[in-house]
Amino acid sequence: MTRPGRTALPLLLCSALVAGGSASALAAAPPWDGAWQTTIRADHPMVGAVVDPGTGARLDPASLAARLAGADVVLLGEKHDNPDHHAAQAWLLGLMTEAGRRPAVVMEMLDTGQADALAGFLARDDVSAADLGPAVAWADSGWPDWAQYQPIAEVALAADLPILTGNLPTGDVRRVASEGAEAVVGPEGLAPRALDSPLPDRLSKALGQEILRGHCDMLPESALPGMIAAQRARDGEMARALLAGRALDATDGAVLIAGNGHVRADRAVPWYLDRLAPQASALVVGILETPADLPDAPTAADLRSDDGAESADRRPFDLILFTPALEDVDPCEKFRAQLERMRAAHGGDGESQQPEAE
Repeated sequence: MTRPGRTALPLLLCSALVAGGSASALAAAPPWDGAWQTTIRADHPMVGAVVDPGTGARLDPASLAARLAGADVVLLGEKHDNPDHHAAQAWLLGLMTEAGRRPAVVMEMLDTGQADALAGFLARDDVSAADLGPAVAWADSGWPDWAQYQPIAEVALAADLPILTGNLPTGDVRRVASEGAEAVVGPEGLAPRALDSPLPDRLSKALGQEILRGHCDMLPESALPGMIAAQRARDGEMARALLAGRALDATDGAVLIAGNGHVRADRAVPWYLDRLAPQASALVVGILETPADLPDAPTAADLRSDDGAESADRRPFDLILFTPALEDVDPCEKFRAQLERMRAAHGGDGESQQPEAE
């Protein structure tokens, strides 16, 4: 899978992005127009900016639209509970449709067990974005309220874009963790998800470290193989779904809506796309909450990943869009009691059922 070029772009202030001063229709201002739903660090100079982490350069909306429209596959990350991230995803998808692109929209939050309900809903004559969530029993899924994701569906339905499931059902993910991917997808299902290609040791180790950090270093080491297998199965399924969406007669590409951990280029969904469709170009947009220690004018060095797995030519994100943060609470403190219960369930020996992957 080829990567779109990282051309150095002129430095532009965030106000240029928000004001939408260009006469081009593709330079439309973001939907928040400076009015964020979240508030933590909303006054940081980088909030609202879209930046190329390879150069440190900020993009104006027209340049951003050109980058989005030039890729076969676009992966849009998110922090699931931040509503501004979903508004940003809807805006980015809208820039693509305004440029004449017709991508399939694949969502991590929808799994194959919901495929029939989703297809039945989309086949109706009276579909509305507000009704999509109830049609697929979204309220029972454990994801944030459908109202947060509704703007994405509004853009997709207005442009008559296919919306596809991108994930495996939770029960299947848990089976992968305990029995392996082949037990769920069958031996014939491994190659279409690139699960027949082993993840290099360096990347597997980095993924394991990310999983441990995501569980506040409270998981026993014995749980990691199953968690890594589950994460790989989900990434492989999303890659398969993207290529299936891209192959539809009515589409000219695909967009993935997923957590930032699933879209990162070095070891997540794009790694599987590389093996399934090396000729396809991809653009990865990480939508991140502005860190407390982010400089007012970060350089490329400030924008590097801090997990030790990034290489010079394989950054996690091709572009980063910064938003305010939803809260300023240490998640490890917030969920400590829940994580203690998970750890106790394992008994430190990995014999209990595997926890669901992030």
